[in-house]
Amino acid sequence: MNKLIQRIQTFNIVPYLVIFYLVGITGLIVPVSRELFIKLVPVTLLLSFILLMIYHGTLSIKFILSAAGIFAAGFLVEIIGVNTGILFGSYSYGTTLGPELFHTPWLIGINWLMLVYCSVVIASRYMDTRYFTAVIAAVLMVVYDFVLEPSAIDLRMWSWGGPVPLQNYIAWLLVGFLLSWFALASGLVNRSNKIAAPLFFIQLGFFLIHDLWIWLREALEL
Repeated sequence: MNKLIQRIQTFNIVPYLVIFYLVGITGLIVPVSRELFIKLVPVTLLLSFILLMIYHGTLSIKFILSAAGIFAAGFLVEIIGVNTGILFGSYSYGTTLGPELFHTPWLIGINWLMLVYCSVVIASRYMDTRYFTAVIAAVLMVVYDFVLEPSAIDLRMWSWGGPVPLQNYIAWLLVGFLLSWFALASGLVNRSNKIAAPLFFIQLGFFLIHDLWIWLREALEL
């Protein structure tokens, strides 16, 4: 198994990752395949996370504990948020992200972990101090969420009672900062992980293209 992982790590998978997500966005845009590809969203997120972990390298006990901490924290924050409306505002999850506990999909904890990891890797390339690296990583996550929101609503990941509140982005900034700080303090990320940054921007581009398609679809309906 270790030899297989090492062989994968030497392979430049980024072009194939781009193709994978291009197929995904095409499947979501084409009406006949849209519902099928919505059902594949959890599979896509899980495969992306597995690839990120493969390119991380050795999964030490320290890493596993740190990763579990971020997963648990992100999941707990979402449980509090969706059940109280205190943190992010009033929202509810749809069925797209799969099985739930306390009205919160398990997969959302994985998503927080993946997003924190990728954002910290990117921020670490431009900042040396822990504080400013965590700030930049948190800002990257807010930008990601801003782009994600229209697509997430359209894909029935979650929904809001009205427009996405400013409170949501403020909470993302604070939570993103705290989780990034913890990731840096615990040595969670491998800064040489060569798919962390590409994965972040590929997903960002994926949601941006989908947002533009939503805008075009609604404009044509008018």
